[in-house]
Amino acid sequence: MILYASAIGLSFLQPWIAQSIYALTAMLWLVPDRRLVRALEQG
Repeated sequence: MILYASAIGLSFLQPWIAQSIYALTAMLWLVPDRRLVRALEQG
């Protein structure tokens, strides 16, 4: 949420920085959560 809010604010000043933050946030969703991976391996 903090990344999205900062990207919205920065989009008025530097659109390329806002786009970079959106891309970073999207990449964070691609990294699997360690807790989920551990739970799948155990169960």
